[in-house]
Amino acid sequence: MNEKIESNIFKEKGTILIPLLLFIIFQSAFNAFSPILSQIAERFPGASTTTIQMVLSFPSLVSIPVSISAGLLASYIHKKRLVQFALVAMLFGGMLPILIHSSIIALFVSSGLIGLGQGLLISLSNALIAEHFDGNERGTVFGFKQVANSVGIAALTVIIGYLGTITWYSAYWVYLLVAPIFILVSKYLPLGKLDEKLVGKGVGLDGIKKLVNPSFIYMCILCFFMGALLFTFYANIAMMVTEKGFGDSSAVGQITALNSLMTILVGLIFGFILKGFKKYTLSLAMLVLCITFLILAFSNKFQFAVLGGIVFGIGAGLQQAGSIYYVSESVSKNLNTLAIAIALALISLGVTFSPAIINSIKVTIFGSTTATSSMMVAALGYGTMLIVEVVRETFFNKDSMIGKS
Repeated sequence: MNEKIESNIFKEKGTILIPLLLFIIFQSAFNAFSPILSQIAERFPGASTTTIQMVLSFPSLVSIPVSISAGLLASYIHKKRLVQFALVAMLFGGMLPILIHSSIIALFVSSGLIGLGQGLLISLSNALIAEHFDGNERGTVFGFKQVANSVGIAALTVIIGYLGTITWYSAYWVYLLVAPIFILVSKYLPLGKLDEKLVGKGVGLDGIKKLVNPSFIYMCILCFFMGALLFTFYANIAMMVTEKGFGDSSAVGQITALNSLMTILVGLIFGFILKGFKKYTLSLAMLVLCITFLILAFSNKFQFAVLGGIVFGIGAGLQQAGSIYYVSESVSKNLNTLAIAIALALISLGVTFSPAIINSIKVTIFGSTTATSSMMVAALGYGTMLIVEVVRETFFNKDSMIGKS
């Protein structure tokens, strides 16, 4: 059944899917620019380390409010036009350091424009998938999106690293690739429909009432805590390796090396997983991640920690594709842009507050400040969410159509 679904996606909607997956590559492309930060620091010796690091983090900061704004703008401007604007902003932002590479202010303007584009694309990519694909087909495409993002970042990192060997600002030439993507989007991506207006004349608060339904509220809460718990791995894995005497940074690299590969593999087969586990797909993600953190917490050999890293990649892939898919199914199609933008913002907030939440809980429950106890808190958190999710899907969401069409 799923083989037929994937075949139909490429056969019937390939002209939509190809430009969509291509611009998805650039929705987080700036994350691949970390290799040139040291060169930027050398070029601007008067700038502090924090300032140099902010060049890389500024797009993410800008993208959070912009992604939410995209949800509101989609009620007045077609998503295709917003995508085109985002790509143009990124193209100009990418070319600016090439033209003006003697000013740190120009770098921040560049990062701001790139962040503007990224913020729009993050929301619009998910919303366009929700608009043009339904049921299991939608879940399959969310999996493809995850693959495109992971593979794209890996490829861009290599390209940027190579260009950076010429001069640091040569790395920004990678944004020239946005131009042909803009052409493909302009030619093949349908204009689509405007989202439903949430507030305004003749609408009142009816739109807000439709958006803020129990399922959406539940998913928003879940997204916040899933973001906080998932980030526990990244924030604590290096310290845990040191605590357990498993080695140095190279050991951390071995534990995390297969993460992206496993996430890509999960993305490729997410449609099959969704078809098999249906409404319990997100429960599966929570179970896998609970097991992951238990393996890491109780690992007494380096090999077990590596196994934990591999299993983490599987669980992270399931959570990342599944959470946004579930959000898209919690509201009507013409409210998806804002719904997904809000959910993504809550995931980001969860990540932001993760250290504070996890550290306070581990001191309260375990009376410990170790990274290993952080892993235990994450395992406990995922175990609790697993129970809540299974109970909800079994007793309160009996009519769910997830995975059935």
